[in-house]
Amino acid sequence: MAQTKSQTPKATASPKPSPQVGTNGTGFIPNSAIPNPVADTMQFGADSMKHFMEASQDMAKFYNRRLRKDISFMSELGTCRSPQQGVAVWFRAASEAAHDYVDQFDRFVAITLDSSSSE
Repeated sequence: MAQTKSQTPKATASPKPSPQVGTNGTGFIPNSAIPNPVADTMQFGADSMKHFMEASQDMAKFYNRRLRKDISFMSELGTCRSPQQGVAVWFRAASEAAHDYVDQFDRFVAITLDSSSSE
């Protein structure tokens, strides 16, 4: 028996999506869940540059202080009246330089660790 047009089953209409703006009907806002690689990269670059500049300025100050001390020691070495005085000045200069370089290395490591921990 042939069905007439009025007897054919009609497709039911799908329910209308909910009018939730910006949530895709799932309950979360997709822009807040997905990291923005451009902004993240820019922030990483800005943080890296800040720590690089801080480390560079600290190194420049260290070189300036060391150069002044080295010139002072050379001047003092020039005024020595005996080899024993010269050796004493030279040993003191070497000892201070070694301590200064160790301290500077510690400061540089602290700056580097500070920059890597903030990421």
